[in-house]
Amino acid sequence: MNKKNDKAFWKKITRKYRLAMFEQDTLNEVYTTFVTRLKAGALIFLICFGVCALTLSLIFFTPARRLVPGYPSRMMSEQIRYNAVMTDSLLAEIAKRDEYLLLIRKAISGEVIEDSSQTPNEEFTHVELEPVSDDSLFNSLIGPEKYKFSYQIDGGDELSGITFFSPVRGLITNRFNASPGHFGTDIVGTVNTPVSTVLDGTVIFAEWSVTTGYVVQIQHANNMISIYKHNSEALVKPGDRVLAGDIIAMMGNEGEYSTGPHLHFELWHNGSPLDPEKYIQF
Repeated sequence: MNKKNDKAFWKKITRKYRLAMFEQDTLNEVYTTFVTRLKAGALIFLICFGVCALTLSLIFFTPARRLVPGYPSRMMSEQIRYNAVMTDSLLAEIAKRDEYLLLIRKAISGEVIEDSSQTPNEEFTHVELEPVSDDSLFNSLIGPEKYKFSYQIDGGDELSGITFFSPVRGLITNRFNASPGHFGTDIVGTVNTPVSTVLDGTVIFAEWSVTTGYVVQIQHANNMISIYKHNSEALVKPGDRVLAGDIIAMMGNEGEYSTGPHLHFELWHNGSPLDPEKYIQF
């Protein structure tokens, strides 16, 4: 009985039907073909599958995915990444602070402290840190004396023979001041003014950030790095080789820290910030 039903079903879906097209006025047959239910079902399935695949491709591989409710915007994605980086940095700073306070406690109690001098790989090789005056925990340990940050910046003879190319020409509005954390020089200009690299080097970073817009970092010889912030556009990508004077970005007013169109330029040597005005005529 089941075999008979199977044969009847197979015969039903493979039965041929004539599909014809006629001209309306003359009723002349202009096209005819034969179809089966099996072929029609397969064709409908393929069409539906293709439409679904195209729709999913547009959603997942094009900017249209940001229109999906709940998908983060570009600004939000950058903010999430920025928050993650800042969280990691904060944890590292807390660990350094705890270690520092532990050494203070040992010093107060008279314990012998092993030499823990900084290694060349640390960010500020020539930075000398002293406790901040508003640190209540530190003051509870050693007293109410006033302290501040102290930086020793010295380029040395190694940089005396280097000729730097000016990244932009303009008026300086904010000078280098390491103590409050301003490690560069601000030069005002107009939006889309070309920004040039100061020395030959290799691009190691060229991305957009929430706080400083498009940022370009270039590694030079003599363990030197130049940094260009608040750009409206980056014209290079990581790994690019550039020569002194090459245009690498366009000046802008990008980022939460920007107060107007300008270039924030930093110069670092052996992990220490340098005053750009000592080496470059802007």
